[in-house]
Amino acid sequence: MTRYTLLAAALLAMPFAAQAGDTTLAAGSDYRFVTRMPTGLGPGLALDYVKSDNKDKLGDKPSFGAAGIMIGLPVPTLLRVDVGGKLVYLEANGPATAAMAGGRLTVDLPMNAEAFVHGFYAGAGASSGTVKEVIDTMAGVRWSPLKMVGIEAGYRTVEVKREDGRRNIKLADGAYAGVSVAF
Repeated sequence: MTRYTLLAAALLAMPFAAQAGDTTLAAGSDYRFVTRMPTGLGPGLALDYVKSDNKDKLGDKPSFGAAGIMIGLPVPTLLRVDVGGKLVYLEANGPATAAMAGGRLTVDLPMNAEAFVHGFYAGAGASSGTVKEVIDTMAGVRWSPLKMVGIEAGYRTVEVKREDGRRNIKLADGAYAGVSVAF
């Protein structure tokens, strides 16, 4: 799968983009990312791009691009649950693809704040080539001083494990800070 296939999948999923979502632009000490996660009930488009500042064994800066569909489930007030999957194109010690499944849990807090965790996983059967597993986890808090703008801080890890353990790489592993826009 190439970047163009991933782009085509994102364009085909554009009708789902009409659902409200949060877009976060953030940076950690060794990585940067842009993430869009849908909010509300029903299906929505999820997009993700992570770029490491460290070079891999091939001399490139590893990256992770994903597009997928998340479905918001009905749950009690002050809680949001989204489940779904995303297709991922990796450039980490060689190109690879993966189909990840996972979800996000968000809890509304007082004073226009929220806490969230998300996790996605792809095993060897859902990954190409020598990729054994891909793990993407994130936890954080967001405070929105304005209705549509927030300040976010958290911790994120994106890890690619290969059959040859010397080619394992963490694209992201550490605290981050950023801004988010809801629309």
